Amino acid sequence: MRYLAIFVLLALLPSARALDYDHLAARIVGALQLHPGETVLIRYDSGYFAELVGPLRRRLQQAGAVPLGPIEYQAKSGAPQGYAELLENAGVYLWLPLRVDVREITPAERLALQQWLDKGGTRREIHFHWREGSVLPDGLAGEHSAALDAIYEDALDIDYASLSVAQDRAIAVLRSGTVRVRTPAGTDVRFRVGDRPFNKQDGDASPQRARAARVRVDREVELPAGVVRVAPLEESVSGRIVIPTARFGVKVARDVRLQIASGRVTRVEASENLAAVEAALQAGGDAARRFREFGLGFNPKLQPPAGSRSLAYYGYGAGVVRMSLGDNEEIGGAVRGGFVRWFFFPDATIEVDGKPVRIPGR
Repeated sequence: MRYLAIFVLLALLPSARALDYDHLAARIVGALQLHPGETVLIRYDSGYFAELVGPLRRRLQQAGAVPLGPIEYQAKSGAPQGYAELLENAGVYLWLPLRVDVREITPAERLALQQWLDKGGTRREIHFHWREGSVLPDGLAGEHSAALDAIYEDALDIDYASLSVAQDRAIAVLRSGTVRVRTPAGTDVRFRVGDRPFNKQDGDASPQRARAARVRVDREVELPAGVVRVAPLEESVSGRIVIPTARFGVKVARDVRLQIASGRVTRVEASENLAAVEAALQAGGDAARRFREFGLGFNPKLQPPAGSRSLAYYGYGAGVVRMSLGDNEEIGGAVRGGFVRWFFFPDATIEVDGKPVRIPGR
C-alpha cells in the first residue's frame, strides 16, 4: 500500500509508555497463520521499535517459520546490503516502524517489493506502523502520544470475526447503489462502486487470504486492523470535497473546496493560500486531480483520546471516512501517475440510495 503523503513525518522520539513487545509480536505472528518452513523477512529501525525484533523472531520460530535478516532500514541515501536476495527468498515481509527523518525505504526498494507481491501465490506483508498512523484530517503528520500508544496496542485485541462480519455487511450495502458522503463542513460526494474490488483489512494475513487477493493491497495487511477500501468507478464520482484546514508545502490552506465531475477535480477554491493548493496539485500531475479512493473505518477501539487533534491509526476507527486523490492502481482503479494525497473525515455521514450506512461502535 502507498503512503507517500504520510511519509513526510518529522522525527519522533520513543514513547514514554512501555509497550508489551511480546504481545505485539504474538498478534503479528498470529495474523500470518504461518505454515512450517515459511520464510519471513524482517525490516527494522535500530533506533525505534528494535525491542520488537527479538520477540518476533522467537514467535516466528515457535510457529515453525524461518526468520530472514533482520535487515535494518538504511540511512538517507543508503543502500541495504542483501535486501534483494533475501526478499527473493522470502514468503512474508514484515515492515516495522521507522524514523522517517533518518531512515528511508528507497523508490527502488518499494518497486522491488511491489514486483515481489505481484508475483502472487502466498506472498504477503504486514505493515506494522505506529506513530506514522497518528495523522491530522489533512492526511499529514499529527502529534503522537503515550495515550495513542495504549489505544493502538489495545486495538489489536478485538473480536476479528465480528469485525469481518460488519465489514461484509457494509460492503454489500455500499455496492448496492449510489453512495453519498456528506460532512458538516460541506463535503457532498456521490459515486458508485460497481464491481470494483474491496480491500478488507480485518487482521487476516493468512496464506489463504493472499491466494484470494484481487489487488495488491490485499497482500498488504495492516495491524491494527479495521478499514475497508475501494476505488469507485471514476466516471461516477461527482460533488465536492471540503477540507477546513490542510497543509500544502509550508503553507496552511483553509476552507479548501475541490469540485469534482466524472472523477476529476474541475475547480479548486480556498479562503487562504489557494496558490499553495494549486501548486501542489500542479506538481502532482494529472493524477493529483483525479479521485482515487474511498475508505471506511470499523475498529471500535481506534478512537483518539479526548482532546487529541490527531486521528487514530490512519482513520481505521469506527465511522472514520478516508477519501483521496491520485494513483489507484494498487486498489484496482484506472488512475495512474504515482501521486497520492489522503484526507480524513471523522464526522462524515454515509448513505446508499438515501439509506444511512451504520457502523457498529461509532
